[in-house]
Amino acid sequence: MLKRLAVENIRSYRQLDISFSNGVTVVSGVNGSGKSSLLEACFTGLFGSKTLDRDFVLSDIITRGATKASIVLEFEQNGHDYSVEQSFRNDPEKGRASNTRSVFIRDGEIIFDQATRTYEAVTSLLNMDEEAYRNCVYIRQGEVDVLINARPRDRQKMIDDLLQLGKLEEYRERASSARIGVGRHQRDNERRIKEISKEMGSLEDSDPSGRLASLQTRSGQIDTELSSLNEKRDRTLSLIDELSKKLSDLSELSSKKEALQQQIKELKDKRSKSFLSIDSLSKDMSLRRGQLKSKRERVSEIEIRLSIDQKQADPFVLKLDGQERFLRDGLADIKSKKAVYEKDLLNTASSIKENEKQVKSLEDARKDAVLRIKAVNEDISKHQLSIEELETRRKEAVSKLGSLGLTPEKLENIDDVLDLVNDQHKRLHGREAGLKVKISEIREGLERSKKLLEAGKCPTCGQDLKDSCVEESTSSYEKTLAELEADLSKLKNDQADTKARIDKVRSARTCKSELDAIMRSLESEKEAIERGRARIEEYQLKIKEDELKAEELLSGRGELEKTMADARANIASMKQQEESVSKEHSTILEKISLAREMQRILIEYDKTDSKIKQMDDKIKSIREMISLYDGQIGEKKTSLNEIDGKIGQIDRKELESLSSQYDLAFRAINSEIGRLKLEKDDVMKKAGMAENDRKRLAGIRGDLRRFKNRADYLDAVYSDAEELEAMYMRIRAQLRSSNICTLDMLINEIFSFMYSNNAYSHVQLDADYNLTVFEKDGTALEPKLLSGGERALFNLVLRCAIYRLLSLGTSSQDGRGLPPLIMDEPTVFLDRGHVHQLIKLIDMMRDIGVAQILIVSHDESLIDSADHVFAVEKDPVTNTSDIYAR
Repeated sequence: MLKRLAVENIRSYRQLDISFSNGVTVVSGVNGSGKSSLLEACFTGLFGSKTLDRDFVLSDIITRGATKASIVLEFEQNGHDYSVEQSFRNDPEKGRASNTRSVFIRDGEIIFDQATRTYEAVTSLLNMDEEAYRNCVYIRQGEVDVLINARPRDRQKMIDDLLQLGKLEEYRERASSARIGVGRHQRDNERRIKEISKEMGSLEDSDPSGRLASLQTRSGQIDTELSSLNEKRDRTLSLIDELSKKLSDLSELSSKKEALQQQIKELKDKRSKSFLSIDSLSKDMSLRRGQLKSKRERVSEIEIRLSIDQKQADPFVLKLDGQERFLRDGLADIKSKKAVYEKDLLNTASSIKENEKQVKSLEDARKDAVLRIKAVNEDISKHQLSIEELETRRKEAVSKLGSLGLTPEKLENIDDVLDLVNDQHKRLHGREAGLKVKISEIREGLERSKKLLEAGKCPTCGQDLKDSCVEESTSSYEKTLAELEADLSKLKNDQADTKARIDKVRSARTCKSELDAIMRSLESEKEAIERGRARIEEYQLKIKEDELKAEELLSGRGELEKTMADARANIASMKQQEESVSKEHSTILEKISLAREMQRILIEYDKTDSKIKQMDDKIKSIREMISLYDGQIGEKKTSLNEIDGKIGQIDRKELESLSSQYDLAFRAINSEIGRLKLEKDDVMKKAGMAENDRKRLAGIRGDLRRFKNRADYLDAVYSDAEELEAMYMRIRAQLRSSNICTLDMLINEIFSFMYSNNAYSHVQLDADYNLTVFEKDGTALEPKLLSGGERALFNLVLRCAIYRLLSLGTSSQDGRGLPPLIMDEPTVFLDRGHVHQLIKLIDMMRDIGVAQILIVSHDESLIDSADHVFAVEKDPVTNTSDIYAR
């Protein structure tokens, strides 16, 4: 039983919280107010996104522009309180939505918090999925022909699923699949028995046990032979090692001899190189002593030139450095001052040139202004001549206007006058055309009357026309024609006058245009003269200003020339001071150079003297090394003589001959051992194959026994599966037959109740689930041939019968435990009479124990049969729906 529905941002409901009670509940409201959205919220609350059709997506049920939505549906089942909470997230820009949370709650405890598990819990609790819920409980708007037009097979599957008969079919299919699988295993088992039997016969023919015994005997023989050969090989190898050691000792002595000879040679080479080093050092010492002599002479020469002793060189250099720094700073100061005076000289010269340039520029500007004044005066003269010509033309135009009887002051509205005269001319022309048409018509009538009068009688009736209306009309036509021709003549005279006035106005307008152009030209020429005179005044003012500037520049040039002469005098003075100080500075630098040369020579002298002493010490050291080399050479020669004595006691050729013989014998023994090992490997391989064949034969015999036992087991299972499949088919057929009879009875019971005064007698549901409606005269009709209202009512009868069948099969007699019966706009396609029958059907379903019926309808007729009534209204401004109890 539904207890409460709370939604947020679902369809047109921003917020909704409604409670349901047992009995008949009617939700009323105009079309489009949001009634059906209430039922869709209940449906989606139970089954989540599974309720969506192929043509809809999840975002379609969420309020436009909302980013989140939710549905909470509370209901009662078998004494327990349940709640299903569905939460959604929406992206309005992309039009995508998702089911973010789905919670299943029982008696206040969260059982599942995952969409799939919640869906499975609801379907298990209700014993139906969303499709079965639509087919039995939830009669949706407009689904009039779903069950009527369904194929019998689909109708059968629908009803079987509602009554859980689909489980029997599922079990039968499982039994059938098991039987087929067992049959496949039986065929595989028979094939394996044949393969094993064939392989076992082949192995028994090869006698693996006999082969294994023969091969094991040969293997023992090979092991004995290998043991003997290994002993021979070990003895030969021992002798070879002994000979190898003797040859190795001989090679080692030879190597030592060669090493000693090489060492003696290297020591002799070092001794010779040492003597060469002594000669080289002696020559270098002699050369350096000569350099010391020349350095002493150069120092004496510098002492004479500087009048100092070599011991006074360092303080003398310090004194000269101070003097040199003082003179260098003074020279730099003189050069800096000279540079400043030279810069001032250049700047002054540049200023004089700029002064001359500005004076020349001002003179050029004055000459250009004089020329421009002359040109402007010439232009003013031309403009004055143009003014005189334009005045002459203006007087001629005024004279022409006077000949037309007009003055310039009367030409202000000449265009309006021309428009009025043209309009008058057009009206006269229109009147002329109308008069001409009337005259033409009257002349035609006059001709007809004259012809009749000439004939004397009417051509139709033969009546005499004298003194008749024809004669009177002829006289009237002649009078009217004369009046119209007079009016036409007067009208033509008026047109001629108007044409003359138009020509005069046009001439006046031409004169006005010409006069306006002349006046504009006069104004333009006068303005040009004024502009020229203003320009002359500007040029004259500019000439005066330039003359004043030139005078100022000429007066400033004398001061610049005096400044330039002073700068040149200062530069000459600085040059004399620079030459004097430079000469003194050069003398000091020369003395500093000689003093520093003395310092350098003294330092080099000390270094050279020290180097000579080092060379003398090195010669003494080398002579000591030569004595050491002589002692080592003697020791090496003694060792060499001892090694020559040992080598003479050994015969190398005899040792090498014996070693070669033993090597040949060792290779022959190894070759025989290798042959026997290969034979042993082959024997062991064949023995292993024989052992594997023997074990394989024993294993195959066991496999054959197992496969035969398995064949017996599979035969028994196959028989059980066949019996189980037949049992499920038999039970389902019995239950389906019982359901068909019960459903046929329920359909006819409700049908008779609904159609008691109608032309139909009963409905037949055959074993293949085909539906047929019979008229009272016995005529059989297909339900889809009924009228729209009758099909809608028949659909409700069929749905209610299925609902009752479900209640008989799954619930107690009081109807508890079943979902509510939900109808969405059931009065669609029904007229007033059929609506009355629908009310009877609702009352009957309530009377037979349906505890909760929920109806959504815009038809107020159903309210009288309701226990609870709610009204839905939609705000046209916000497009949101509200619901309230009535």
